[in-house]
Amino acid sequence: MAHGATRQARLCAGSGGLLLIASLWFSWGVSPQPRPPRAPHQAKGRSLQANHLEATSSALRSCPAWETTLPGAWQVEGVESGQGQALYGTGPAQLAIFRRQNPPDCSKARFIVHKTQLGGIGSFLHQAGIALAGALELNRTLLFQDPDDHVYLGDDYCKDLPAMDSCYFMPLSNCTAGLSIPESMPALDFNDPTQTNERFLSEDSGFAPPQFLVPTMFNSLLNASNIPVSRRYYWWRSQAAAYIVRMNPRTIKAVKALRNKYPQPPSLRNAISVHIRRGDKWKEADPISDAAYSSTAETLFNKSRVSCDPSTCLGRNVFLSTEDASAVEYFVKRTKWGVHYVDNPDMWKPDKSLWATDYAKIVGPSNDMLGSLLNLQLALECSAWVGTLSSNWCRLIDQLRSTVGCKAHLPLLDPAQPNPFSYDLGP
Repeated sequence: MAHGATRQARLCAGSGGLLLIASLWFSWGVSPQPRPPRAPHQAKGRSLQANHLEATSSALRSCPAWETTLPGAWQVEGVESGQGQALYGTGPAQLAIFRRQNPPDCSKARFIVHKTQLGGIGSFLHQAGIALAGALELNRTLLFQDPDDHVYLGDDYCKDLPAMDSCYFMPLSNCTAGLSIPESMPALDFNDPTQTNERFLSEDSGFAPPQFLVPTMFNSLLNASNIPVSRRYYWWRSQAAAYIVRMNPRTIKAVKALRNKYPQPPSLRNAISVHIRRGDKWKEADPISDAAYSSTAETLFNKSRVSCDPSTCLGRNVFLSTEDASAVEYFVKRTKWGVHYVDNPDMWKPDKSLWATDYAKIVGPSNDMLGSLLNLQLALECSAWVGTLSSNWCRLIDQLRSTVGCKAHLPLLDPAQPNPFSYDLGP
């Protein structure tokens, strides 16, 4: 692959306090936020300045100051504390999750123990979000239990911290440290009321709770929003991702060190993030052409310039994250985009017969994880997004930018789906 294009920046790339505010938490749920007047529903020609969950601005709220709302929340470079917009209810939801996951007395808490699976990073987080919904619905605290052969815990980086929520992420719960989890426990049966008194229940798949479950503690909050009932599960998945994907200080330091290994691109503030999921994804979804991704980015660029000031207009720059080196070559050689990507060979996955976890073993699990988190960080620094929502990783980008990323008011387009407000948001 050539790296000589003059418009190419060589961060060139691959894939992929506590609570100081007044509580809005009540024993029966989370209270709604004040609701502004409902904006007219735009049936056609909807503005790109709206989140695809709902076309009206009342589905969004100003971002809270995360340092006083959610300890360890993902901090996006260039977004000042309290700036931007998040999905409706994000602040109260994060506070409620944090409180349930960090009870004042762990000796009196009841738990669901989610046995994490040996899938890719996006799949792990997807299943964890479903498990967290089940825990909240049953008034329990969720814990992770990682298998001894967990791929992403399999090298020296994690040898002294052999758990996903200690090696890479903030602890899922304050009960994790010092708690003795029994080797044997009943398996969660979501519809069995006789399990109420069991202190520990095992959840092996991430799908024992109903797959589209939204914890009922958020009903009053969501009923005051304009988010359709059929799409509220995706609102919940966004809240779960925001809580779970909080890099711990060690990971933040490691990702920063990895970023500093590459020449830095100009600010990505007005760039378009394009995530092209390839690798083993062909086993689950039809591939989308490089030209379709570029054309979709052109749509974002052109529509953004209809009415914008110089500070908000999108530029002709994309940040590209992908496992496919040929996609980078296409954008560099055959389009008019300024292309920025992280030139990390550990991210390329040319053998499409191998699962993502197979490649993680080849390049080193922590190399794959940290490289993916760097790409995620850079994608969140952009101001528009292109990606297929059939991809767990693209959904993760969308979910984080719409919550702790404080960019829910900015546009995302899926090249495989024509209408943003009827998107199939995945299972």
